[in-house]
Amino acid sequence: MQQICVPAVVRRRAVSQAAETILRTKHRGVWKAITWSELDATVARIGSALLTAGFGRGDVAAVISETRPEAAYADLAILGCGAASLAIHPEDEADRLGHILASSGTRLAFVENEEQLDKVLSIRDRCPALGRIVVFEMKGLRDYVDAMVVSLAAFAETPRPDWPHSVQAIAADQPAVIQFSRSEASGFGRILTHGDLSHMIGAAAGRLAIRPGDERLAVLRMADITERAWGLYLGLQTGCISNYPERPDTMLENLQELQPTVLGANSGVWASLHALASLRAKNATRSQRIAYEWALGIGGAKGMLAGLIVLPAVRREFGLNRLRVAYVGGAAVQQAAGEWAASLGITIQRLDEPAPGPDQLDERYQSLMHNAYA
Repeated sequence: MQQICVPAVVRRRAVSQAAETILRTKHRGVWKAITWSELDATVARIGSALLTAGFGRGDVAAVISETRPEAAYADLAILGCGAASLAIHPEDEADRLGHILASSGTRLAFVENEEQLDKVLSIRDRCPALGRIVVFEMKGLRDYVDAMVVSLAAFAETPRPDWPHSVQAIAADQPAVIQFSRSEASGFGRILTHGDLSHMIGAAAGRLAIRPGDERLAVLRMADITERAWGLYLGLQTGCISNYPERPDTMLENLQELQPTVLGANSGVWASLHALASLRAKNATRSQRIAYEWALGIGGAKGMLAGLIVLPAVRREFGLNRLRVAYVGGAAVQQAAGEWAASLGITIQRLDEPAPGPDQLDERYQSLMHNAYA
């Protein structure tokens, strides 16, 4: 299988599908489209700045942010300059953050805002390799002066012409992604190379029937490998449009508005949807509750009737009416939540489990998935 450097995919699509939308971001309630050419240009500017700063193979840069386009741009720029990208959960405490940055030898950290900057500044004396902090959102920091700190806009001011060469020179054995498990207080990160990512993305693309023009909502943090590799990277490879909400607590509102065709999530998302459905059913009128429970619990001809009348309304209510592909990685979906989804006609696939029959996952894929979710 041909090895894939994810930023190289972006560069190719920027030529062949320049004006087509590949990302959307919501700002003040309005969705803004980002085309392939715009994505490529932004990643190239940030990547060129990293090259100017001397980043390349053997270096590590971190991204500490909620899931937003700037985090995706930074992540892709890190991959394209040949360094390894380390996405850190934005809710991690300063002590854990210091351990991760120090043990990984992180030289540069992209941070979302003042809150994340404060955490990094509080532990920078423990991180001898750290020399630069780049801030996405400068609200509250306009007058802040620190030789180590720079805004993303200022950092990415000077593009260099050798960015395309850097992307093309990526080798399959180069470290691409570093993962630290949140279940471990300490320990060392697990590394996935560009070749590993290529193999995993290719196998997942062959298993999931994702089509160009499909829509997905980013419901997980960038630090979650399901969002990063099988959300953003797989979306870029297949042409599935990634939609970024304004805030992580607006998941249901954005699901209802977008009605995505693809949902890559974890067991917690499905547990939350099921719990909310149960709560709403409990608070509904008696007749509404009876109709809901009847529709979920029956099959045969009556089940087909329920599917035409009641279940589409339930699917629309939870943003699942157009959903065609649903998948999770890591922990299995709770039985009750899985049965609820199945009653709505939704099959949730486990990316890290072998598929039955001739589509059996190969041993390398299973080993890589185990490493990714360990």
